[in-house]
Amino acid sequence: MTVEQTQQILDRYFGLMGKDEDFAVCFTADVTWLVAETDEVIKGPHVVRDYITALHSRMADAHGRRTVVGDEFVYLEGDCAATAPASGRVNYCIAYEMTDELIARIRCYGLGAV
Repeated sequence: MTVEQTQQILDRYFGLMGKDEDFAVCFTADVTWLVAETDEVIKGPHVVRDYITALHSRMADAHGRRTVVGDEFVYLEGDCAATAPASGRVNYCIAYEMTDELIARIRCYGLGAV
């Protein structure tokens, strides 16, 4: 898979998400989301979609900082406002792995407490 193909998958994923459409169609049937801080693994396209939707509802004032796209992978860095009792900003990184033009694995670093 080329960088351009990987970018197209990412664009479709965020496009559907931004329009409140079902972005689970961008996932493989066995997609996983790993919460790095807790080693919790969420499995399945609809369960992962619901987890991401709930996570976004808790992420106040989120800002993307940098996105790196390669052959079959994407790294997205950002920050959001910390939730009580913490204060300040929470830095995070999300790593996406693609297979067969779909998102197969997602690892999330930094948002375990959000």
